Amino acid sequence: MGEQIIFNSPSELDTFFREGREYFNEIYVKKLVTNSAYWNRFSEDSWPANHETTQRGFRFGRGFYDPCTPFRKLVDGYCETNVCDSEPEVIQRPGNESYTFELLAKEMTTDWFCIESMLYRLFPAEEILQFEASNARITKNVWEEFLRNNYIGGGEYKHVGFADDNNLFCGRIEDAGFFIPEHSAGNEAGYDMCAIRVKCSVADLEKISLLSLDMLDEALIDLQDEDDAFRLDIREETGMPLLDILLPGPTVGRALYWTAKQNQGYWEADTDFDPRLSRARLGVNRIIGDYAFGYDIDAPRFNSDTAFNAALPTFDEGDPDTWPRLVRVPRWKKVALEQGCAYKPNQAYKTADFGISVAMIQNAMKKWGPPRGSGYGMAQMPQQNYAGMWEFRNPDWPTNRFRKNGFYQAQFRMAAQILDPTLIHSFLHRLPRGKNLAASCCPLNEYTATTVDPDCYSCPGVGDIVIPS
Repeated sequence: MGEQIIFNSPSELDTFFREGREYFNEIYVKKLVTNSAYWNRFSEDSWPANHETTQRGFRFGRGFYDPCTPFRKLVDGYCETNVCDSEPEVIQRPGNESYTFELLAKEMTTDWFCIESMLYRLFPAEEILQFEASNARITKNVWEEFLRNNYIGGGEYKHVGFADDNNLFCGRIEDAGFFIPEHSAGNEAGYDMCAIRVKCSVADLEKISLLSLDMLDEALIDLQDEDDAFRLDIREETGMPLLDILLPGPTVGRALYWTAKQNQGYWEADTDFDPRLSRARLGVNRIIGDYAFGYDIDAPRFNSDTAFNAALPTFDEGDPDTWPRLVRVPRWKKVALEQGCAYKPNQAYKTADFGISVAMIQNAMKKWGPPRGSGYGMAQMPQQNYAGMWEFRNPDWPTNRFRKNGFYQAQFRMAAQILDPTLIHSFLHRLPRGKNLAASCCPLNEYTATTVDPDCYSCPGVGDIVIPS
């Protein structure tokens, strides 16, 4: 049986994911080697003990002055001087606002299976290793999905670009162009990334543009207004101050590169191998101008909810209930096997119409891991792990008298604190689906059946099969 997966903290989980990318780990089979796009980018802290499940934070506004006020002339004469006079401009102190964030929970358990049956399988160890590798992948994706949804959902700027027939748009790109609802039924919580709303009419969905460098420039200018040091996040990894952009796939990056090359050489698109990028644990794949691009292989992709949108009332930009809905296309789909089911790549994910890219600012969000402790006094419980550790259980229940049946279980406690929503920019855009295919200039060959020259066998006994007598 394979090694049991035990994580005592989110930090150990992070180490496990990163080592799984670079070194062979027996817990992983090769097809399940994973990487994390969001986990590595944010600092973490442990939820304080003896605290409620909600924390309050404060955001402090920026102070500034009126640049249109004039300077004061200094006059220094024998009979008149204002050098010692004081006429200050009164600068109002910056304000602040409070917000709350909460600790959320998720629990998972596998179905029961018979341990004794493993004694009769051809590959029991491989089967268990695959089982545990799948569980590890689930843990990674739970954390990634949680951080991704909170980063995009909690950000202030959600850009959507609309292009005309000439692929141009005059004016500011809509920076509140889509809306991510939150779960609210019962005790459900968190952002619902499976059905988002777009601020446009149903007919204008087709006008949503591909991601462009001009859209990224809009975010670049906004970020310079918000924080002069915003591009220092990946300076150590890339050797230069760049804005870290996460794309939903390599086709988006290549389309941006093609645009850069077509733009009369204004952009410098660097495709040479750079050893600094191979060492970057953030997964930087390409640099174009002011931007470093990496890929989020699990980025959400969407299609239009055709039936739902057909029944919508007239579009009103002030009423999100009239906005068209995009539904998420899952990356994996469940298929039936000879025994049980499995998740296989969903081909519809590759041909989805819409995707979301993000400008990653590491100090805009902070992740919180589980609290620590096992109780007080005589009231003690087993040491709990809330980071997504999968533990095997085969309890001694009357229905499990000989403890031959068991299951895996895991639990999570997690929180995401949006430190500064004004630093978070995300982009809803069309995904490039066109393929540049090169035709061959040569016609097909005419097939001619192979003939055998009888002269090859003119010598008796040569090339003949001799049957023993």
